[in-house]
Amino acid sequence: MKLINTVKNSYFVKSFRLAKSNLNKTGLIVLFDVMFIISFFVSQRFFKLFAGGLYLPQTFSTIFIFIGFSLIYYLIVLFIYSFFKYSILDFVKSLFGKTEFSLKKLGQFYLLNIIITGIFFAIMLVLNSILINVKESYAPFVFIFLAVPFLLFLYIVVNIAHSLFYEGNSIKDTIKKSFGFAFTKVRTYRETILAMILLALLLWLLFLGSGYLIRLFTSKNYTLYLATYQYFKRSSIIILDVVFYLVILINRISFYSMMRK
Repeated sequence: MKLINTVKNSYFVKSFRLAKSNLNKTGLIVLFDVMFIISFFVSQRFFKLFAGGLYLPQTFSTIFIFIGFSLIYYLIVLFIYSFFKYSILDFVKSLFGKTEFSLKKLGQFYLLNIIITGIFFAIMLVLNSILINVKESYAPFVFIFLAVPFLLFLYIVVNIAHSLFYEGNSIKDTIKKSFGFAFTKVRTYRETILAMILLALLLWLLFLGSGYLIRLFTSKNYTLYLATYQYFKRSSIIILDVVFYLVILINRISFYSMMRK
């Protein structure tokens, strides 16, 4: 009974109910996410075409041109991300009350994302230097050991930082509080992270069981097995993408709810 009450009162479940009861605003969040993905692929395609049309001589200076071009590309992509995420934060905030949308602080939000990217890029370089010095046979295991906590910590800090900033904190306070919260308030957001892990395990068990049943019922007909397996593979990817996105969507609301208190 206590477990059921804990689940019902968790940020994740409350955020799910909030999103469900405001489908028009939730729909706008989904729309802007789709628009961001389209914008990302369009910009990626444009830069590939642009880079493909450039002729650069094989000299040492070419390396600096490539680095500069790559930096410009990533800064533009980061700005596109910042714009859409800033807009989405307004939709998330509107779930809790009336808001007045303004792009006045978009530049500061962009700068915040540049700083966070720089911090985690530096951390990634340190982790990479550790990985390079590991024996090749142990490298895959060490990579997983380092990558999983790194990605989780990045995910937590970014969500906390964005929520804090949109709640009116300065860039300095946002960075300070987001890292502090991530390290010292694990009990506050652990349910949100556990929801992601449990859903991932449930999906893994579901796909594992489904794969076994497909193999069991189609083992005598190889053609049927291949056709069924291809259909199952495509369906699994779609289901994983949808569930993964829905969890991210709900978690945005959860993290914002935490930062409001």
